[in-house]
Amino acid sequence: MKSPFKSFLWTISLFGLLIIQGCDKPVEYSSSDYPYPISDDLFTTDTLTSGLTIPFGLVFLDDNDFLISDRIGKIFRFKGENLQEVYVAPEVQTFEDPGSPLIIHGGLMDLSLHPDYPTVPWIYMAYFGKDGRGKVARFKLRENQIFDQEIIFQTRTEGYYGNGMRIVWEDEEHFFLNIGVSNYSTRKNPVLVSQDLKEDWGKIHRLNQDGTIPEDNPILEGEEKPGSIYSFGHRDVQGLVYESSTQTLYGIEHGPKGGDEFNIILPGKNYGWPLFTYGTHYNGEPVSLISRDSAEKISVLPQHYWTVPSSDGGRAIAPSCAILVRNSNFPEWEDHFLIASLAFQRLLKFDPKTGNTFGLKMQGRIRSIYQEQDGNLLLLVERNDITKSNGKLVRVKKPN
Repeated sequence: MKSPFKSFLWTISLFGLLIIQGCDKPVEYSSSDYPYPISDDLFTTDTLTSGLTIPFGLVFLDDNDFLISDRIGKIFRFKGENLQEVYVAPEVQTFEDPGSPLIIHGGLMDLSLHPDYPTVPWIYMAYFGKDGRGKVARFKLRENQIFDQEIIFQTRTEGYYGNGMRIVWEDEEHFFLNIGVSNYSTRKNPVLVSQDLKEDWGKIHRLNQDGTIPEDNPILEGEEKPGSIYSFGHRDVQGLVYESSTQTLYGIEHGPKGGDEFNIILPGKNYGWPLFTYGTHYNGEPVSLISRDSAEKISVLPQHYWTVPSSDGGRAIAPSCAILVRNSNFPEWEDHFLIASLAFQRLLKFDPKTGNTFGLKMQGRIRSIYQEQDGNLLLLVERNDITKSNGKLVRVKKPN
């Protein structure tokens, strides 16, 4: 007999599929109808490996030795020119449709090394577990085998909210964790999980390296001591960037239909979802429950937001990841954020000083961006054919 929780997941996943296929369906755009100017920045790309499905997270073990997480629930090691599966990845829950190239939510998401790796040999992974909880586990690697795996954090409740999970390190002792929500809130039917401090979904968490709660975390309203929640009122911060020189945490966040946000994340603050958003629901219904003026009094408004004009009220860029470029091989990208747009299948260049956004001549459903020590960039690109595992790892270089 199907459990009530699984029945709920099945029902809402079908509903979500209908909505997402309508708003985030892969589309080819020519330079004439693309919403942002196309930059003339020059670069070349080399596909290092394919054979992936929805590659989501990557870590550098050594030169030309990488671990890659695949959202379907696999971890691969790409060393030299060989791609091999690592055993054994945790069991995960994903929500997908056999007729669509999109896995909508859940699965195995980010990977991250301890900052002092390999002296501290822990590798961290974030995923949506079979029991309906968001989790962070850490493990050690020997050849292509996982061992000493332990779950160090999991959400207090189960639910269909495991959209995007990202890990970034503040220092050798602390990391930030985004856990997105994937509910479809409207003004008529508000879903306030992100505002509920008893829920871990729709939050950015700050944790010690062993998953315990730092004593200097913010004490939120109604609480007597710090919890793991660092900020709340988020929809899904899939672009999570920590800039150590200024000790600034940036969040690039999915809106619904428009209203994708660029935020500076501050401890203990409310970022407003779904009380106020610049976006609308996928069927055009309003989402915001309060006015902008009211929201400004109780929450942090975005530094910048994106809504692409359209005949039906606007579109989202759907940011899946981001990186702040520093000391790379691309001086024209210095101090810019590179942001991957799932909706327009293009890499974007965003200048936070001017608010200008440009498209780059790099297309595909990019899931993650990384900068190598030598200044080149690596991209994880999702499959473009449901019948094939042709997701790929791509290196971006300056032309010779």
